Amino acid sequence: MTEEKTNIENYTADRPVLSESEDAFQRYGFAKRIAKTIINRQNKESIVFGIFGAWGEGKTSVINFIQKEISNAGDDYIQITFNPWRFTDETALLTSFFNTLAYNIKNTFENKGAKSKKKKWYQRSDEPLKTSSENIGDLFQKYGKAAAIFGAGEALEAIGKAFSDVDIDELKKRIEKLLEENKKRIVIYIDDIDRLDKTEIHSILRLVKLTGDFSYTTYVLSFDQHMVASAIGERFGSGDKKAGDNFLEKIIQVPLNIPKAQPDSLKKFCFKLIDNALNTNNISPTEDEVRRFVYPFTTNVLPRLDTPRLAVRYGNSLSFAMPLLEAEVNIVDLMLIEALKVFYPEYYHFVRNNPTYFIEPYTKKYSSTEFDDNKKKAILKHLEELGKNLTDINKENIKELLQELFPILESVFLNYHFSSSKYDKWYLDKRIASSKYFDRYFSYAVIEGDMSDVEFESLLNDAESNEDIAIITEQIKSILNKVTASNFIHKLRSREDTIKWTSAKQLIRALCNVSESLPYKGGMIGFGTDTPFGQAAIFIYRIFINNKDEPDFFDFAKELMSYPNQFKFACEINRWFKLDKDEKLFNVQQEHELNKALVERAISEAGEESIFQKFPNQVSRLCRMWSEINKAEYDQYLSAYLDKDPSNILVVIKSSVSAIVNPTDPDLSSKTDLGKENYTVLTSINDKDLLYRKIIAITPIEELEKEKVYWVDLDSEKFSELNMLRQFLHWYKQDEKDLADDNKENTEEKTTI
Repeated sequence: MTEEKTNIENYTADRPVLSESEDAFQRYGFAKRIAKTIINRQNKESIVFGIFGAWGEGKTSVINFIQKEISNAGDDYIQITFNPWRFTDETALLTSFFNTLAYNIKNTFENKGAKSKKKKWYQRSDEPLKTSSENIGDLFQKYGKAAAIFGAGEALEAIGKAFSDVDIDELKKRIEKLLEENKKRIVIYIDDIDRLDKTEIHSILRLVKLTGDFSYTTYVLSFDQHMVASAIGERFGSGDKKAGDNFLEKIIQVPLNIPKAQPDSLKKFCFKLIDNALNTNNISPTEDEVRRFVYPFTTNVLPRLDTPRLAVRYGNSLSFAMPLLEAEVNIVDLMLIEALKVFYPEYYHFVRNNPTYFIEPYTKKYSSTEFDDNKKKAILKHLEELGKNLTDINKENIKELLQELFPILESVFLNYHFSSSKYDKWYLDKRIASSKYFDRYFSYAVIEGDMSDVEFESLLNDAESNEDIAIITEQIKSILNKVTASNFIHKLRSREDTIKWTSAKQLIRALCNVSESLPYKGGMIGFGTDTPFGQAAIFIYRIFINNKDEPDFFDFAKELMSYPNQFKFACEINRWFKLDKDEKLFNVQQEHELNKALVERAISEAGEESIFQKFPNQVSRLCRMWSEINKAEYDQYLSAYLDKDPSNILVVIKSSVSAIVNPTDPDLSSKTDLGKENYTVLTSINDKDLLYRKIIAITPIEELEKEKVYWVDLDSEKFSELNMLRQFLHWYKQDEKDLADDNKENTEEKTTI
């Protein structure tokens, strides 16, 4: 609760400042000069000051400074602040104006008069401040009620007529005399006029014009001159902004533009807010991060900073985003994308809604080198449309900022090509340019199913410091309950080159313990290497590649042949250990030992069931490894298995038949043919004559030769065990024929010699 309160309190309120000590943009002197002009004014005629400036430029702060200076000058001034934008319609606006005026005037003189025992003429019950029929307070309240009853337009007409009446003229003289005798002046402040709609703006300005001839009265109006002139221009003359400016000139005698905040002051103010956001969240950017942020921010963003309000909005955006995404994204990218949101909002929304232009390559779908010119033309057209109202300098600035955030755009502007290693680097650095991180920057959260970097770093730290593998295993199980296995393994693989050997061994053991939770179905062309199951095995292989010099390197590899709960995972690890012929991990003797450990485990787990039935998808490799380790032992095992049940020959032959892998479920793969290569591998491991005898023992040769062998055509012919045996017979006879031909050729050569 305390932390949440602290974060909230560290937002910067977009409020006007009140004192000179808060003046970061040197406006106090400007305000003080206006206040002195009002204080030193001797002429009793009313005057209207106009303070012009854009939204967020500090107009209200200037008014606060003026009020403070006038208050410090003594109690000779009745200062009345009227905020017109707080009211729902024109009628309420006018009613409130007159009620506010009446209250302040009556309250000032009643309080002053109460100090004297002798009643002044304006306090007497028989003759208060009045004409023949009403006092000043009642008069103003009457006009307020008129606005409510008759409507704003009619009320204004009534006010104009009333001030021209003799009765009202007498009242005005009395008010002016009262102000003169008591050395009082009225200062009326009307701020934020540019927040009103067109009708209300016109009503306020007409009101000032009609009441502006009260002596000893000063109006201070603040608004965006361009907006107000444009809003009222259509009512006058040519109906454009020029007509609106002409109308304002008739009302405002002293037009003043608020001093422009100096770029250095705005820059200093903005960086102060940035530092506040960083310090509040205990974020300390590295020197490289500071350098990477400061250049694009000062070069491409700060030129757009023209009001303090923009700086406040940016500082508050950072204060909001940082605690939500700390350590989950790249801090520099977060600060720059928030800058894009505040200073180039149209571009921000386009980026958020069109990620394909910013995180996906600009090459054609099936090419890594040929550019997709249509896509390049499309993004250039979009950027041109977005920048149609920008200056050339701003266009160049936003182009550079987008390239800093999304390097892939260099393909568009510079025809650069990017290798897969670049995408991996963006992912590793948590860049917004990575497809895995892009959405996180716009959702302000770790997307459901994605891997939290904070939780991942915690796992790596625990793996390094904790020897209890059960704890690491439970952590990974907890992660897999929240995160897709694919995202988790992808995160592991992104760090495979930097994880320490001791930590890696703990992570590998934990992966072995949860391998059954890693999906192995699917993947490109159904081979499963890009499934979480296959990628976990590749991660282990890469860890071994990077740690060849570790003293327990081989012992740990051997441990992995028996450690995983799932035999299939141990077999997959073994496969990857020997897959790369160019970068061999182990020598021949070591490979022999790894194979032996895996085979012994298979035999033990199969028990009476036999490895052919227990591990149908791995048995071909197991048989090959076993025959290489101990041929006699394997032959004995095979013979015993075939003798136990003659039909077991079907299982043995089928283990070597090719299969079309089912992408969604490898266990449901479809068998096809016993091709020449399959037959060669099968008979290199097993005695082909033994296999032939076992085949004809269950299927007479006459039956086998009864029909012609066919090769599976998925459109017409289907796999059958009988045709499988005919395929074996086909290759067996061809082998016999080739052998006979070779013998005949050898005999002829000997005879010739």
